[in-house]
Amino acid sequence: MNRLLNFPLLLLVFSFSSCIEFEREKLTYVHDEEKDELRVTLRYEGIFGNFAKGKNSQNGPDDVTTKDSLNQKQIEQLESVLEQERAFFFSNWIFEYDKRGLSEMLKHEPNKLSSEESPFGLPEKDLIEALIKNVEVRNLGFYLDEKSRLCGAQTLRLSNASQVIAKANAVLGRQLHARIPEMTKYSKRTLSLIERKLKRKFPFIRLEGNLVTVALILDQEDQRKFAKDTLKKMPDGVRIEYQKQALLLKCGGAKEEQSKIGMKCFEGYAPNAQKYLEENHKGLLLGSEQITEKMQNFIAGLN
Repeated sequence: MNRLLNFPLLLLVFSFSSCIEFEREKLTYVHDEEKDELRVTLRYEGIFGNFAKGKNSQNGPDDVTTKDSLNQKQIEQLESVLEQERAFFFSNWIFEYDKRGLSEMLKHEPNKLSSEESPFGLPEKDLIEALIKNVEVRNLGFYLDEKSRLCGAQTLRLSNASQVIAKANAVLGRQLHARIPEMTKYSKRTLSLIERKLKRKFPFIRLEGNLVTVALILDQEDQRKFAKDTLKKMPDGVRIEYQKQALLLKCGGAKEEQSKIGMKCFEGYAPNAQKYLEENHKGLLLGSEQITEKMQNFIAGLN
């Protein structure tokens, strides 16, 4: 629990990305209880290739980024986003949903996913399969905003949301229990509390109307430490609530028609990604009004 929900499964489901950045991201979501689905629009503002060097950002020392051109590794990442179902969530929280990556994991790690007793076993496999089956990501296109920055938009649909969340909660409980011996930074009260709570199904993630709640089992003293060390930079729209036996992260409201989250992510915008798209995918550059209409229709359940 050194990071929020820092379990191996989630690190495999959601992996870090460091080549293509965006200055700000805005999410709008609605929980359609009748359809049991969560619909999310993702708007990335100020998309650019960063100037970082090293193996995570370059294919080699000669693979250089400039303000007007992407390096080869950035081109590969951008092309993969256009071709595959990938979605990104914020900066120091930056999670990536990658459907192909999940499929590859199931293909190449069958032995690790075949045992109920394994720390990474059948429940994790069931969750991965559910995420592959029930998450749909679509690219809506790109546009230039009023600051002439390249922006992009996607939609994400989570079907059978209640079932997927139940599977996620079961896996989070298993993974947390397996790591109790490693949690030496936490008090005995927190460890005892975790063991007691995990004897029953614990709802780490709850979805009630448009209210999303993530609960972290922590003693009150550890809650303050965890918030100070890990939750310094929070997305707009996410709030912290301290309870006697858990720290809660909440966003949205149970009776809201739709909810919004936003976060400033990276600085240093350059038009290099814009120039690449203009030269290679000009048809993907649309008007901002056209993109906004598509997003509104999706949130309303019209497509």
